[in-house]
Amino acid sequence: MRHRRLSVVLDLELAWRRVKQDQYDDFVPDVVEFRDVEQCKTTVLSDIEQALDRGYIPVELLRIDAPKKGYTLRPCTYMTVEDRIVYQAVVDHISCCVEEPPADCVFGYRLNNDMKSKYMFKFWKEVWLEGRKKMRNIYENGYRCLLRTDITAYFEQIDHRILRNQILDAQVKDKRVLDLLNTLLHKWAISDTRIGIPQGYDASSFLGNLYLINLDKIMSRQGLRYFRYSDEIYVLTMDEPDARRAIKLITQQLRALHLNLQEAKTEIITAPERITKEIGSDDEDKRRDFDYQFIRKVQRDEIEEVEEAEDEIVKQYKKVTGNGKAKKVEISDLKWCVNKLRRLKNDKAAQFMLKSFTRMPVLADLCFEYLQLFINRERIKEGIVNFLDSTNNIYEWQEMWLLLTLSKARRLRNIQLDVLRGIIRNSSKAIVSRGAAILVLGKLGDSTDRKWLVDLYQNEDNSYIKRAIAVSVYGMPKAARNAFYSSIQDDSPAMMRLVQYLKRDHIETI
Repeated sequence: MRHRRLSVVLDLELAWRRVKQDQYDDFVPDVVEFRDVEQCKTTVLSDIEQALDRGYIPVELLRIDAPKKGYTLRPCTYMTVEDRIVYQAVVDHISCCVEEPPADCVFGYRLNNDMKSKYMFKFWKEVWLEGRKKMRNIYENGYRCLLRTDITAYFEQIDHRILRNQILDAQVKDKRVLDLLNTLLHKWAISDTRIGIPQGYDASSFLGNLYLINLDKIMSRQGLRYFRYSDEIYVLTMDEPDARRAIKLITQQLRALHLNLQEAKTEIITAPERITKEIGSDDEDKRRDFDYQFIRKVQRDEIEEVEEAEDEIVKQYKKVTGNGKAKKVEISDLKWCVNKLRRLKNDKAAQFMLKSFTRMPVLADLCFEYLQLFINRERIKEGIVNFLDSTNNIYEWQEMWLLLTLSKARRLRNIQLDVLRGIIRNSSKAIVSRGAAILVLGKLGDSTDRKWLVDLYQNEDNSYIKRAIAVSVYGMPKAARNAFYSSIQDDSPAMMRLVQYLKRDHIETI
């Protein structure tokens, strides 16, 4: 029987709608949030269809490390929109064929009941709160121990061959889809290994869930009160020996997947007050909205948010931060407070966030969302620029977000702009940092700066930098700007569609 073309098998339209929605919690944001793609979506998808039928070739990932809570690093990536659409389309196809992890114990990245929804997953908050409530109900029935652990370098250690076999077992019949997934993941693996999948994408989150499905089934069939959210694992047991047996069983199952538990994050908790703190309470769940990971766009208009009075939020902020003087805070609690203050446009946490640059670099994206509200205050601009020009400026991901925060200002002093010029000139700086500095200088610098950026374009090989330069010179006089755009629009299809977007009378950036 003759196979349908791969471009017909894969639903690129659905994949695009999901990619467009998924972008709002990206580690590395697109400078125009894919508005250039939306403007010529039909052409982009048609070009992808042709590439699929010829034999799709993915592009290398742009890599950057983001700091985690304990100053360790998480590998993050930025991929072209074409690769991202294809990756999402492949995984969407697989998701229609495979069995999901057991719903009674896995409370993260559950597939949406509507398989054609622009949201691949059910809203994470609802699913997570459901899991917490179930844990509390079980704990109240006589369980006395809570095992808490998570998996070391989870996404980085996923073995492509094991993943492929699991997908084959799930009856994905079109081998071309699996071969394409293999091509994508192999291209994106570090060095010449067949290990690791890119973090921060819904497609990867689904594959990560699928990779652990056998662990989930075995733990559930053993009768254990087992719960998992991504790589975080909880097991409720009657006593400590049962908890230790659970650790042994999890370890054995993970070894078969070439994974390991994090020793530093593995703990058997017996103190009732500590268990209660881990699993929360009904009142706490009702009061709090659990914004552990900040999302730049509201995902669900229909989700009812419980809004406390402003003085109550300020009171909670003071408690969490020791009235802004604490040197150590619970990051999830701080995120909750700052997120609430942001919605109220209350500047109570501004000074504390400025002081957090050195000791809590993991909060850089939250700083962007919050401090941009007050970025025209001189002390905010000065605090950011001084940090960027200091020896404490270590993490490129943090540097990128702080530079993007500066891009929201109306003006910068020339001495502050000099710091940005230095970042752009420094070829050893991360591409995303230089790109962000280019955006700020193009917007807030003078005509000489924009002329310099135009000249810089010809000497740059990286498409991310070129994209940033094209956006940054939008403030040039229209005739000169369009002349430059006409000279670069044939560089690539991606640059052609960006130029078409930038020639409009009004554009939006991140």
